[in-house]
Amino acid sequence: MMAAMACYVLNDTLVKLTLQAFPAGQVLAVRGVAASVLVLIVVRPDGTQLKADLREPGVLLRCALEVSTAVTSVLALARASLTTVSALMMVAPLLVAVASMLMRWEPLRPARLLAVLAGLFGALLVMRPQARSHGAGLTLAVLCAISLAARDVVTRRLPPSVSTATVAVATTAAVCAAAPLLGLALHETWHPLMRRETLALLGAAACAAAGNYALIAACRRTDLALVAPFRYSILVWASLLAYLVWGDVPDPVTLLGIAVIAVAGISNLRGARPA
Repeated sequence: MMAAMACYVLNDTLVKLTLQAFPAGQVLAVRGVAASVLVLIVVRPDGTQLKADLREPGVLLRCALEVSTAVTSVLALARASLTTVSALMMVAPLLVAVASMLMRWEPLRPARLLAVLAGLFGALLVMRPQARSHGAGLTLAVLCAISLAARDVVTRRLPPSVSTATVAVATTAAVCAAAPLLGLALHETWHPLMRRETLALLGAAACAAAGNYALIAACRRTDLALVAPFRYSILVWASLLAYLVWGDVPDPVTLLGIAVIAVAGISNLRGARPA
């Protein structure tokens, strides 16, 4: 999970840089093609196994959630800062914890519920200073967090017979196929590729592919409530890269919100451990 978060924040940084020159649909398309090729080269799925796994409804549902996560993430990055988007997306592990308890996969514990409420309060603190200037970006980041949580829950419920390679290939291809539809929906005008942006998207594709594979492996056949809080390592990297690349320094209220979210995540991790 920690490796996945490191890959994701590098991907987000490169994508945000590229969004300054290309529309969101084109960014997803170019990155998606490159990521699909990389996954096929590295994973090399068995054709027979791939066809069998694609008949599993859970795999198709996860593909749909991967598409919604990718689309809302890219659109949010185009409209809000990297640190803010990353912080709001970290509400996802708290939503996973709630889902695990409501579905009776994990014991219902008041301490964990309190941590979830604290984390949601932290998200409000992050959103409050920027609600007027970046309202659309903040809304998209919250939708991305919800999609992330649902994706992780679905991943956990995939049958053991479904291979990680199949899920990685299918979800990467789904995002690639959905990118042109996003471009049409937003009436985008795609531009000729430039060398610098192309290299950035290739790097983003490598990070996204590695992150997806690591995340799938982290979420399967394990306690999501234990694994999910390690997502919060992304906050350190996001804050550092946002400062180094764009010179972004969060205001005190946003920093307080980020700290509350991180502490809530750690508390949730403690509460998930057996008594």
